[in-house]
Amino acid sequence: MRQYILPPTYDGEALLNLEKKDSQYFIKVLRLKKGDKIIARDNKGKIYQLILIDGDSDSCSLSVEPLDSIQDGESTDTLPSYSGKYPQIHLFQCTCKGKKNDGIVRMATEMGVQSITLVQSRYCVSKKDKKDNSRFNSIIKEAIQQSGSPVPTTFNDVIKIEQLPSIWKHKLLFFHQSELEEQKDLHTLLKNFPLDEPIGLLIGSEGGLSKDECNLLINSGFDPVLLKTNILRAETASIAAISAIHTLLMEK
Repeated sequence: MRQYILPPTYDGEALLNLEKKDSQYFIKVLRLKKGDKIIARDNKGKIYQLILIDGDSDSCSLSVEPLDSIQDGESTDTLPSYSGKYPQIHLFQCTCKGKKNDGIVRMATEMGVQSITLVQSRYCVSKKDKKDNSRFNSIIKEAIQQSGSPVPTTFNDVIKIEQLPSIWKHKLLFFHQSELEEQKDLHTLLKNFPLDEPIGLLIGSEGGLSKDECNLLINSGFDPVLLKTNILRAETASIAAISAIHTLLMEK
C-alpha cells in the first residue's frame, strides 16, 4: 500500500499540518477525503496512522497516532504490499552522466535497498554537486511513498572508490563486464549468504571500472561478478544486479 513519509521535523505531535506539495500529495495524488486513513512512517521506520481531518491542495490537517505494527493500521489505499523481510542491499553507484543518477536512485529505492552511495571512479565523466543531495532525498521520499516500501532507504554523500575498503566492512560484489580470473557466479557467492546480513553492490559508471580499480577491490576482499547478459547501460546494470541479488536471497 502507499504510505506517507513524515517530515524530518516531526516530533510526535498528535496533529500534523501540511502545505503545498505535501498537501497536494494527499488531496490530488491519493485523492483522500475527510475521514480517510493512510499509513505513515518517520525517518526511523516507526509506523503511524494518519486520518485526514480537513484540507485542500494548498493545506491540510491530519491526526497522527503511533502504531505497534502496520497490521494495526488502516488505509483507504487497497494496493497490495509485501511486509516480509527484505535483503539488506547497499548500493554503491559510480556517478553517471546527466539525470541517469536520478532514475537509479528512484528505481533502487522502489526495490527496497537499504542505502545508496554515489562513488567517484576513474571513468566517471560527471561529478555530483553536494546541492544534489536534497533532490536525491526528495526522489527517495516520493519513491518510498509510491511503492509502499517498508525499507527506509537512506542516501549517503559521494565517496571516492579508494575509500570504499575502509568504509565498507561487509561482503561486497562488484559487477564488471570483462571477465576476470577471480569472477564467480552469483549462485556460488550467495549460496549460503544469510538474508539478514548486509551486502554491498558496486556498479561502475558508463566507462566501467579500470583494471587498477578492479585489483584494488579484489585485494580488499571484494568479489567480482560478470552478469551473463548483453552489454548493459550503467543504469540498467544497477537494477538488473539488484533484482538478481534480491531474487536469489529471497527465494533460497
